[in-house]
Amino acid sequence: MINTTAALEDATELLRSSTTRIAVVGASNDPSKFGNIIVKNLLGHGYTVYPVNLHEATIAGLRVYRSLVDVPKPVDIVDVVTRPEVTREILRDAAAAGCGLVWLQDGSFDDAVLDAAAAAPFKTVHDACIMVVARSAAPPSPRAGRS
Repeated sequence: MINTTAALEDATELLRSSTTRIAVVGASNDPSKFGNIIVKNLLGHGYTVYPVNLHEATIAGLRVYRSLVDVPKPVDIVDVVTRPEVTREILRDAAAAGCGLVWLQDGSFDDAVLDAAAAAPFKTVHDACIMVVARSAAPPSPRAGRS
């Protein structure tokens, strides 16, 4: 279900709350990768972040989950930072886990991914960066500025 404007509005509204819970699929310990930069950025805004990665045990001091189905529920936003061929599987996992909103970061999607997302039961954002939107939407946080 892709309605870009409505999905982005819903996502922005979620990012206005410090209680928003975000799973970052493709999270990384490599500081040069967006999977690491996004995790630290969202933590700095005070969100609860659940890193998802098959190969790591901890990222930014947080426990890492092997898949979306392992992440404690509810998850408000699933932010995806994986290659398109991996993202297609993530979309199936997000649907199975009952996720309501999936945010596809630039580079995580191609036409086939967008077609799959359009047929999925969740809303999808794919034309904006979660860090940019969070910068303007995030509530003040006592953790802001920490990485």
